[in-house]
Amino acid sequence: ELMAAVLVLSGWGIGKARAEDLEATSDPYKQGQGNVSLGLLKGRVRGCPTNVNPNCVSTSSLSTSYQTPWKAPEGMSMKEACELIKDTLLGKGAVLREYGEVSETDPELGTYLRFDLEGNFGREKPDHVEFLVRKTDPVNWEGESSGLSVFFRSIAGGVRYIYPIQQPITDFSKQRKRMEGIRNDLGWRLSGCELIECYE
Repeated sequence: ELMAAVLVLSGWGIGKARAEDLEATSDPYKQGQGNVSLGLLKGRVRGCPTNVNPNCVSTSSLSTSYQTPWKAPEGMSMKEACELIKDTLLGKGAVLREYGEVSETDPELGTYLRFDLEGNFGREKPDHVEFLVRKTDPVNWEGESSGLSVFFRSIAGGVRYIYPIQQPITDFSKQRKRMEGIRNDLGWRLSGCELIECYE
């Protein structure tokens, strides 16, 4: 007991604890077992943590997990757009977890919505779908129209790994197909793809 106390007081025990914490945060397998980080990051939808959870798509990603933002119809108000998103998701069995303006003092920052949907892990670790609806600066080219921009992320609530190599198991593009289905239900266009050759 005396030796243990000496080691802790000398910093060895603290150093070991910090090393274990560092190992846990740098190990994708251990990170994948934790909770998914939700909410906006610096006013934007988060990207996908592809090294931890590849079953994700986001309008903020810079890799193959990227998915194009949407455009709400021209003239549609913020409230109308958000209510349509909410009704569409609730119609798919989603649970609304968060809905409100990003900033009470600056409405230009947009409105954030977050939903839980049952995923491959059932109700214990639901999938998460997040939206940020806001105005964006107009782009002066024929392939873009005015209207609210819709940014989003859809991410699995948990990850399964192939033992023992810790390779995450794919959900076969479930998140991408989900968001494509939601957009089709809304009838909204992809941002920057108002030209006929951009239709999907």
